[in-house]
Amino acid sequence: MEELAAKIQTHIVESPPIQIKEGGLIRAGVNSLLDERRSLVEEDQKWIANLEIDERERTGIPKLKVGFNKTFGYYLSVSRAQAEQVPDNYIRKQTLTNEERYITPELKEREARILTARDDLNQLEYDILVALREEVGSQAEVIRNISRAVAAADVLCGLAELAVFQGYCRPQMLEGRKISVIDGRHPVVEQSLPSGFFVPNSTFLGREENQDTNSSPDLIILTGPNASGKSCYLRQVGLIQLMAQIGSFVPATSATLGVCDRVFTRVGAVDDLATGQSTFMVEMNETANILNHATSRSLVLLDEIGRGTATFDGLSIAWAVGEYIATELLARTIFATHYHELNELSSLLNNVANYQVTVKEMPDQIIFLHQVQPGGADKSYGIEAGRLAGLPAKVITRAKQVMAQIEQHSKIAIGLKSLD
Repeated sequence: MEELAAKIQTHIVESPPIQIKEGGLIRAGVNSLLDERRSLVEEDQKWIANLEIDERERTGIPKLKVGFNKTFGYYLSVSRAQAEQVPDNYIRKQTLTNEERYITPELKEREARILTARDDLNQLEYDILVALREEVGSQAEVIRNISRAVAAADVLCGLAELAVFQGYCRPQMLEGRKISVIDGRHPVVEQSLPSGFFVPNSTFLGREENQDTNSSPDLIILTGPNASGKSCYLRQVGLIQLMAQIGSFVPATSATLGVCDRVFTRVGAVDDLATGQSTFMVEMNETANILNHATSRSLVLLDEIGRGTATFDGLSIAWAVGEYIATELLARTIFATHYHELNELSSLLNNVANYQVTVKEMPDQIIFLHQVQPGGADKSYGIEAGRLAGLPAKVITRAKQVMAQIEQHSKIAIGLKSLD
């Protein structure tokens, strides 16, 4: 396309105007007729530009001006006090409060030539543009093919550069259901932190048919404190799977991934005011979509199912959703939750495993370690998260008192039926 590109560059000015029918589009030297007409217009415009100086000298009126408006075109303006000094060839056109406006036969003749020539110029420029546009249009298919190739090269080079400078690994793609990621990282979050600050975590999901009970689980129940990194971990796993399936290296030490038919997520909390749906209803709609469409080849990432309603209702829904996924869908799933009772599922179903995001407890604070390890957490440290967020000390103290009373007098209990 070098010849066509060169033609565009030699025809079109560097910064063309927005309106393509008002001139100023085509470079000089492209069309001899266009250059000739431009020369005539420039000559007339130069005459008008010098008219003010010439008429001041001829008439002796030092404040005489040449003006233009769309109604009258070009005119000569003189203050009313000096109107008696105008020559006889001045024709009064308009009287204003402080000035008189005049025209002359020669001025109107020049104006007519300029305006007519300008219209002809604009039309000629547009005709040249249309011819060039048609020539480019005839090469549309070639341009599209080149654009696709350039776009593909751009994407692949971008992914390659990212892989080199961020230390990504080449994933091994399999036909099975296995997801094995060693020291995986979130590709966006790690770049927003100083080098070495992001804590990598491994992921093992997806049991093949007839595998023993020591193999990777289909469902991970992920518990841990607020703000400890559960949601980041979920997104991390989804992004690694997605990046691998578009042909990219992934942020991990090593990765072996079975191809997913879909990646389903239920992450975040929003309402839909336009349709009158609460946050909980949006959550339930998204969960229903997952349960109705996920397969054993899907990857499902659930964050806090059931939190938007009463505790007993939410826990019951969360339990039933996890149980359904583990026994019916068999989709590879990570289920982050603050309902610690869900850890009991692992004792009833051999394809469910408990994992937790660990913390280090200090006398007056907790330290988030951001490490995902086997085992279930039994605390959410919500009050501590409130303290870190800046809640007043008096509120934190009172919250701890209320929590102690609740723990003493109330306990959530659910009956767990054996699923043998």
